[in-house]
Amino acid sequence: MTAVEYRGEPVVAAGQVVMVRADPAVRADPAWESWAPPLFPPTEGGLDRGEAQSIADAWWDEDRHVCAMLMWEFYAATLPPELPVAMVTTGSQAVSYGQPTPGGEVGAALARAQWHRSFVSAGSAPLHR
Repeated sequence: MTAVEYRGEPVVAAGQVVMVRADPAVRADPAWESWAPPLFPPTEGGLDRGEAQSIADAWWDEDRHVCAMLMWEFYAATLPPELPVAMVTTGSQAVSYGQPTPGGEVGAALARAQWHRSFVSAGSAPLHR
């Protein structure tokens, strides 16, 4: 993880997932849950509710689309990788071909994150370092 600052706040960056560490005394409106990916609990394999709450506490009041985008990207990063679509064996070597973009749950989560990203102006969130 790389520590940077955004608007004077410490930011934690892990890959493309970026979040501001929220003030523990500030809690986001629970309406964020309707924008979030599946949450654990109750959904097995969903985004950890504590992680989602941290993102919501940091971003919900600032920009709901940034909040949802970060949650969906974080969720996609926790899903198992997709298996290759096809394999060709010539006898001396084997080559696996995957989809050009992820499919399945990972692809759906990344598509949802991209949809939310489309509502975010270029300067409103530090998405890459």
